[in-house]
Amino acid sequence: MTNERLQRTPLYEVAVAEGGRMVPFGGWEMPVQFAGIRREHQAVRQRAGLFDISHMGQISVAGDHGLAFLEYLLPVPVGALAVGQMLYAPLCNEQGGCVDDLVLYRLAPQEYLLVVNASRLSTDWQWIQTHSAGWSGVQTRNLSGEKAMLAVQGPEAEAIVGALAGKAAASLGYYRCTMVALAGDEVLLSRNGYTGEDGFEIICSADAVVGLWEKLRSAGVQPCGLGARDTLRLEMGFCLYGHELDERTTPLEAGLAWTLDLKKEVDFVGRAALQAQRAAGGYRRLRGFRMLERGIPRAEYPVFDRRGALIGAVTSGTHSPVLNQGIGLAYLRRGKVGAQVYVEIKGKRQPAAVVKLPFVRRSVKKE
Repeated sequence: MTNERLQRTPLYEVAVAEGGRMVPFGGWEMPVQFAGIRREHQAVRQRAGLFDISHMGQISVAGDHGLAFLEYLLPVPVGALAVGQMLYAPLCNEQGGCVDDLVLYRLAPQEYLLVVNASRLSTDWQWIQTHSAGWSGVQTRNLSGEKAMLAVQGPEAEAIVGALAGKAAASLGYYRCTMVALAGDEVLLSRNGYTGEDGFEIICSADAVVGLWEKLRSAGVQPCGLGARDTLRLEMGFCLYGHELDERTTPLEAGLAWTLDLKKEVDFVGRAALQAQRAAGGYRRLRGFRMLERGIPRAEYPVFDRRGALIGAVTSGTHSPVLNQGIGLAYLRRGKVGAQVYVEIKGKRQPAAVVKLPFVRRSVKKE
């Protein structure tokens, strides 16, 4: 894909001016790093980092039957959401595989927002259009491109965002959202993120995002790119679509059973397949592992057991800046927590230990 075909967020020129190294990602030209991945990673873990996430897709679902449609579309307890609450959810196909993973906001009694992966927006939008056909009282709208989106993540995020948003930031619970005035714009502020740290995501108008970025930068927040975003999410064991998730992988395999409501009264897409898989058992599982010797695991590296049998493959791997060792995620047919396995790196099988996720323990404000 050439640069001419890539989309750019409203912060593209700002990122370039700040020294961002731009790369293709999900159809967009995005910064992979500014000051360096390790430095940006540590800024988020120790202070705060600022991410442009305007490439994320946004889809509105509203209307009298919007709730009923979403209960049918998603395998999660949508009806349990109060206004101002959010849910992380897989979007499943009839076989139980993940079309995408998303964050669902309940903005009003009859209004919901789905924030989806940039690379899956077109697929998700078509999926929603297809499945909403014939549903009266459901209005869907693709909002992508109308709004910009920022993430402020780290232990100092509350103080930084609070200096602009007032008491609304401190009083906002985890996976809660509210409309606030911020830097002269009415924005949707939510307490969540993809790093494991306390933090906020801000959906604002495309016209206002440059001014908001500058205000946050003037507060000393480190700009961060996709590289640090990836190492941060990997230390937490979070899934990335296209690596841990795809249309052939179910939430049960991916360790996302906690998101599912397989007993809810209404039927939903993928229910029969997910119930059958859970009942049958014996399916592969996503596991975390840490290297016991020097070496950095990468996606698609094979994983073997002690007897030399191939038991899976790495989906994501990196060098953890906090642990100072190689870590990774892999789908394994066997290999419980505590087991020793071997990851083939450049033709050599190197020992690794299967560990409980997350790799790095962090705390976020729950209420």
